[in-house]
Amino acid sequence: MAFGIALVGLHHWYTAFGVVDNVNAAENASLIGLAELRPERLAQAQERFKDHTVTGNADELIHDPAVNLVALCCSTAQAPELATRALRAGKHVLSVKPPARTLAEMEAPLLAAKETGNFYGSFECLQRLSPRAQILRELIQSGVIGTPMAYYQIGHGGLPSPWPGETGPSWWTDAAQVPGGAWIDHSIYSVDLARFVFGGEIVSANGIIENRVTPGLALEDYGISLMRLKPDNGSPSVSLIFEDTWSAKPGFGVHRNEIIGTEGRITGEGNEWVVSKPGNDVSRHVIPDGPFFNVGPFVTALETGTSLPFGSSDARANLAACLEVYNSTTHH
Repeated sequence: MAFGIALVGLHHWYTAFGVVDNVNAAENASLIGLAELRPERLAQAQERFKDHTVTGNADELIHDPAVNLVALCCSTAQAPELATRALRAGKHVLSVKPPARTLAEMEAPLLAAKETGNFYGSFECLQRLSPRAQILRELIQSGVIGTPMAYYQIGHGGLPSPWPGETGPSWWTDAAQVPGGAWIDHSIYSVDLARFVFGGEIVSANGIIENRVTPGLALEDYGISLMRLKPDNGSPSVSLIFEDTWSAKPGFGVHRNEIIGTEGRITGEGNEWVVSKPGNDVSRHVIPDGPFFNVGPFVTALETGTSLPFGSSDARANLAACLEVYNSTTHH
């Protein structure tokens, strides 16, 4: 029987819809059903996913014996309690990012995962199974650009949409439901990627968190951070500069990744990592096509007991690093 997956919450619909498509295409997994926790969105969800069971009751899926994994795409405010319930019900859990608003909120699901032995992690870490992250890690660890010095990431985008084709307020912009706005929305991916590809931990962080473009927004639409990552292998620290916004005009954005080393640099260009070294020495490393959140290899690892390159400690470390940026500054 295929590995059963339940999707609980469609708040983070960008991820949720992709998960549905990815699971439907996977040979080793099946989508048991979806739970839309917002009554005002239930009819829309049922219309969109006519071929699947869509319920308004999360417990129907959490306690379904056919479900092995609960994928949470609910709001961050709801995630810790739902994750704890699912873990206690014997399910593996992959949580929305950020997985909690505070580290204290993460204590219950972390304890439940430890006591039950079930997997608990956060969606941003799933990128570690992607060729994009693995190729970058291999390039850096091979020493192709010498000793890494700095990693620059820019994600200049617009305000998140509450539902496909809609504009206006959403849970992403509600300070009661999330720990931050534009900066953490995208930078949490970069935090995780940096910890993975450089093989180390973030030891200090600060930043600028401001509302620059959207009047009255309760959360920032602009953020930039400076972090220091200490590699586990004893190499010098790596500076991490992450700038993420919700201030771009519709249809326009800027997305860049660049790693600077003592002997060259790596830049992300479309579906390639491009290595540039002195003397016009350029090599291109193609990233195979595939979904950003590839459920297949993840399911295989859970079924076979194969070690995964991430877990609950990574979800906590990513959130802790992001929260340190917010704690270091005042929101303007």
